[in-house]
Amino acid sequence: MFGEDGSKFVVFALVLTLFCDRTSSECAQLTPCSCIFPNGQGYNLTQLGGSRNFTASANGQTFYFHPCSNIQMINGSECYNGTGVSLCLVNKNKTISLGTVEETTINIESESSTKPALTLRHGSYTTVIRLLCCNSCNTHLVSDSIDSDKDYHLLLMSPYACQSQLRTKGLSTGSLLVIYLFVFTALYFVGGAIALKWLRGATGREMIANYSFWRELPSLVRDGIAFTFSCGRGDSYERI
Repeated sequence: MFGEDGSKFVVFALVLTLFCDRTSSECAQLTPCSCIFPNGQGYNLTQLGGSRNFTASANGQTFYFHPCSNIQMINGSECYNGTGVSLCLVNKNKTISLGTVEETTINIESESSTKPALTLRHGSYTTVIRLLCCNSCNTHLVSDSIDSDKDYHLLLMSPYACQSQLRTKGLSTGSLLVIYLFVFTALYFVGGAIALKWLRGATGREMIANYSFWRELPSLVRDGIAFTFSCGRGDSYERI
């Protein structure tokens, strides 16, 4: 009733479940200013789209930031063209567009951090705006560091930079995969046992579908691990 393909599928499902936790922990982008985790928690700065410009100055440079939407800034400059920009830089007498809302992404800074950051990439310019949760302060922009003439780092402190519940909590992708795995495993073994019992009169271990495969599985896994770490090389005698 269940052939070798069914056994391979079970093994594949086991391996897939081991790696699903990392995938399900990612904050999936909804808009340029919002992302959500599988548990319904996330970040949403879209309400700042209707606010004023936020400015930050350092070393003779001034950044003008309008989160989550474009606006025309500084009449007569490239930041004023079309629908405007989301981030503009004035460096002495030079005005530079650092990106529009369409060029904005929200992401987690690193695997070990849950603090989000907005990244704007415009031509050869890259600006990272780290978001810091501050429930008791007004939203304001701070210049963090300047790595080069085209790489900038800013800090946006705001109550809207705090993680919040964006969607009613439901089952994560990992949880669903685990449920499917247990359901399929139960059907595989119970259904296989019933079929082998009634169709072949199997008893004891013979009622386990593909019993020989499952009996050899530990040694197959061991051999696979050994092969992987040896990069496919045999012993010195075999190489000769």
